[in-house]
Amino acid sequence: MERAGQVDGKVAQTGRNKEIAQHKGKPRTALILYGSETGNAQDVAEEVGRMAERLRFDTTVLDLDSVQLRDLLKPTVIVFAVSTTGQGELPQNARKFWKTLLSGALKPGVLRRVRFSSFGIGDSSYARYNVAHRMLCGRMQQLGAQPFCERGEGNEQHPEGHSAGFREWIVQLKQKLLDSVPLPENVEPLADDEFLDPKWKLALVEDNEEKRSNGVPHDPHQPNGMSNGESPSSSQGHTKASNAMEDLPSREQVPVKDAHHARIVSNNRITTSDHFQDVRLLDIRLEDVIPYGPGAVAVVYPKNFPSDVQAFIDLMSWQNIADIPLTQQPTSPLSANTPPPLRNFSIPSSMTLRWLLENVLDIMSIPRRSFFANLIHFTDPAHPDSEYQKERLLELANPELIDELWDYTTRPKRTILEVMADFTTIRIPWQYCLSTLPLMKGRQFSIASGGHLRQSPDGPEKTRVQLLVAIADPPSPIIKYRRRYGVCTRYIATLAAGQQLRIGMQPGYLDAQPTDLEVPILMISPGTGLAPMRSLIWQRVMWAQEQALRAPGKALQGDVLLFGCRSKEADYFFRDEWEKLQQEESLIVLTAFSRDKDEPKRYVQDVIRANGEMVKRIVLREMGKIYLCGSSGNMPRGVRESLVDVLQETEGEDGEKMGREEAEAYLERMEREGRWKQETW
Repeated sequence: MERAGQVDGKVAQTGRNKEIAQHKGKPRTALILYGSETGNAQDVAEEVGRMAERLRFDTTVLDLDSVQLRDLLKPTVIVFAVSTTGQGELPQNARKFWKTLLSGALKPGVLRRVRFSSFGIGDSSYARYNVAHRMLCGRMQQLGAQPFCERGEGNEQHPEGHSAGFREWIVQLKQKLLDSVPLPENVEPLADDEFLDPKWKLALVEDNEEKRSNGVPHDPHQPNGMSNGESPSSSQGHTKASNAMEDLPSREQVPVKDAHHARIVSNNRITTSDHFQDVRLLDIRLEDVIPYGPGAVAVVYPKNFPSDVQAFIDLMSWQNIADIPLTQQPTSPLSANTPPPLRNFSIPSSMTLRWLLENVLDIMSIPRRSFFANLIHFTDPAHPDSEYQKERLLELANPELIDELWDYTTRPKRTILEVMADFTTIRIPWQYCLSTLPLMKGRQFSIASGGHLRQSPDGPEKTRVQLLVAIADPPSPIIKYRRRYGVCTRYIATLAAGQQLRIGMQPGYLDAQPTDLEVPILMISPGTGLAPMRSLIWQRVMWAQEQALRAPGKALQGDVLLFGCRSKEADYFFRDEWEKLQQEESLIVLTAFSRDKDEPKRYVQDVIRANGEMVKRIVLREMGKIYLCGSSGNMPRGVRESLVDVLQETEGEDGEKMGREEAEAYLERMEREGRWKQETW
């Protein structure tokens, strides 16, 4: 008799053979879907897409909200890349899809034809680590979908970030794809060093007579699109010269779809002039009525500076093509079925390389591994340094040598522009810049206004939004000759009163409701983490006044704001407001100054321990809520540890104190019940 394990193995092998047989003769298609907040999951999805293309899959990469549920039934395989945000939520560009997936009208076997795998990105400093990814996998299987490869997960707290887990998982994924959907006989995967033609390229606008009369070559594959004697039009040349003289981004709005017209009312520095950090309070008016609540975020779309744009043009020898109108063009009839790279922009008819570099392409970001993998194909074999530089690119693109990439890019905060100055043998063909250079992503900023502060003094048909923004100007431990900047905050520092721009609006994750007034709250907010707390405080004041839920002068009774900064004189944001709210609405304000000359060094964790009885009153006796906002990493872990310490001092009905495991379990229960909300970045 055969053993049970042998029988099971034969059944499993028979099932796999059936599956392989079903795929033979059919197109091999892969749909790669991502839910991404900061771009990490999107990068993972794009790398999976390139790997699938090398396995000769017809591949499409999209965000989750761009597909309908019925689209999942069409491809041979689906791969998800999903990050977890907030307290276990899916990213903004995956929420619509997730809502559809949760519909009670869906029958358990509706996705039984779907074969999928997935990779999740999370941060173990959050208690609900990678929860969104796991929920997505669980729901897919509830609806009948079958995983063909074990899911993978990456942890941002790992020394190598999520790349460590991804590097191991993608090797397994590649093998499972070959096993489950094998290539036809006598067909081999594309070699890793073979160039993958993108689905879309840039091309000259079809105006052949004008191009011939101006001396522009008709062949779009030439390195430069114009003859050496060609120059831009006089109006374009004047604009370029004036912008370069000021070296400020143009005031033309970035034409992002699904964003709102806005106007800068003021952009004031609120830290003292001698403080090391420039923190701005932006007062903005949206030209529409856009309701928003505490925790909502505004999305600002940055621009590059003219001098950086010109430097990149010069490095790439694009001077003769930089100001000629271009268009997006599919590389094959099949490519037309894939959405174009610039689908989220309203592209002007006069789109040029210079316009793309200033508004759309992120040449000042720190490059990722995939960027170096693309550059390998553009080295100049005739250059004497080409072999050395190609070897260096191979090192930086090698997932096994993550330390090399970290030391060259992340540690010194080296930008793409600086990389291209190092790799002198490389000229990216302008036709491929949309597939080689990353697209500029909007940056999210927590809104600092709430309650009555949302109402615009300009009239009820507009919306007021205030942002508390720290201008990122960090030193580099390695590159001393050039200052480091945050791509978006450098742009924000240039915004002037009266300037027009487009702003995205997203709901955020705090999910505060008027019924929350029934319990007190503890708000912990070091630095600019104060922004959503300010929004929440003024919203609670308005709710209390409108609904008469609390007595006059007691709108914030029992609520505690714990704010941490360096000094009460340098960066104690909105100090006058807190003093007024203490007197008029009974708000309790606790402070932690880490660099104040007149007080001992204290952090928010120290203040929590020093006020343990107050914390226990809110958290245990009155069943209140905790809100934590600010920088990620050590701060959230330190706050959680201090809360565990405070809870351990609590005696139960039997006179025994709460143990550590019991205290940690209590905080986890608070999260499940929605009584702990954390928003860190």
